[in-house]
Amino acid sequence: MQGPGQFALTVLNIPNFQRGVGLALVLETPGGQTYLYDTGTGYPDDAGDWVGGGNAGRDVIAPFLAERGVRELDGVIISHAHYDHFGGLLWLMDHVPIRRLIDCAYSFSGTCDADYNKELEHYDSVRRGFAERPGVYRAVWAGDTLDLDPQLDTDVIAPPRSFFHEPHPEQRPEKNPAAHYLLNTNSLMLRIRHGDVVFLLPGDIEKEDQVRFLLPSVAPEMLACDVLVAPGHGLHSAPEFAEVTRPDVTIASLFPEWMGGCTARTVFADIGSDVYVTGLNGTVRVVSDGTTWEVAAER
Repeated sequence: MQGPGQFALTVLNIPNFQRGVGLALVLETPGGQTYLYDTGTGYPDDAGDWVGGGNAGRDVIAPFLAERGVRELDGVIISHAHYDHFGGLLWLMDHVPIRRLIDCAYSFSGTCDADYNKELEHYDSVRRGFAERPGVYRAVWAGDTLDLDPQLDTDVIAPPRSFFHEPHPEQRPEKNPAAHYLLNTNSLMLRIRHGDVVFLLPGDIEKEDQVRFLLPSVAPEMLACDVLVAPGHGLHSAPEFAEVTRPDVTIASLFPEWMGGCTARTVFADIGSDVYVTGLNGTVRVVSDGTTWEVAAER
């Protein structure tokens, strides 16, 4: 359990609800506050229920919070507007008080198919709802800081205020349209320092964009970390990014049936990182005392 003055990051094990992958991190600060970085999967279906019958906010996050006696969230941070990252919020915002919503205000303006249009418009409406309440919504970009807790230094690493842009969309796979990859690439990336221990949360920034946009725009010392949540669920692992970050611990949120594409297991292991994958190890929790850390996995 988390003790006084400790910081805990928990990567929850998101079930396969047949759509998306899902990422939900619980941040428990030294001062006793609780934040979420992303909220896992929740895809609304046409019948007013959830695709696959599940919502990570209801089925995974809420039970975790209840076990710890957490009745409200000090804030929710959304990395980007895909349902497997904000879908859980759709249930949580109607059942759990949320003091703040934080994102990077990215809004895709290009053309997209009906499914992506529904998804992006849905998140825009969620954002507007929070923004209508004074002091509840905040947009942040590279160079900003967040006041999550006096004992934490929380820096926004990406995206820049002008956002990252893709000069050659024709080089992307047909199954990865701009409405998908541009949101991934402009994920809200955080660096959280607790004493001497550094955590890096990069969202879903894709492999080529880690090299093309992120590494040239960020000082290497701001990317070096002790604990990394693998970008893109461990499916987007650039060796160049691994060499700069050099985490001791890497955690990927991914299903067992997708292990064949989990490049994080080799790319980060090659630089000496201990790699955990939720689909294999279950929920993974890292507790820092500001000097050292301990990792606990369900299996």
